[in-house]
Amino acid sequence: MQQVSMMDLATVSAVVAALVTVIGNAFSIEKQYRALLAIGIAGILWFIPREWGEQVLMALIIGLTASGVYSQVKPRDNANELMRMQLREELRKEQEIERERELKQQERERQLENRQERRDDTPY
Repeated sequence: MQQVSMMDLATVSAVVAALVTVIGNAFSIEKQYRALLAIGIAGILWFIPREWGEQVLMALIIGLTASGVYSQVKPRDNANELMRMQLREELRKEQEIERERELKQQERERQLENRQERRDDTPY
C-alpha cells in the first residue's frame, strides 16, 4: 500500500466538500443529509483504484474550479462577514460624529460661560 500524504487528504476533502455543495444544491438535499452524502462520495473517491483515482480527481478539480465551486465552497459566509464589518464601520463613524458634536457643544458652553464672567467683571 502506498503512503498517503496530507496533501492527498486535503485535496480529496476539498473536492468532497465542493461536490457535496454542488450535488446538494442541484438536488435540493437537506443539510442534515449532506454529511451522509459526503461520506459516500469520500468512500467512492478513496476506494477506486489509484490509477483511475488520480485521473478522476484531476477531472473533478478541473470541472469544479471552472465552475467556481472548488475555490469557494461557502461564499455566503464571506458576504455575511463583509456586511458585519461594514455595519461596525458605520457605527464607529456615527459614534465619532456624535463625539465631535458633544465636544463642540461643550466648547460653546465654555465660551458662553467665559462671556458671562467677563460681563460680570466690568465696572460699568
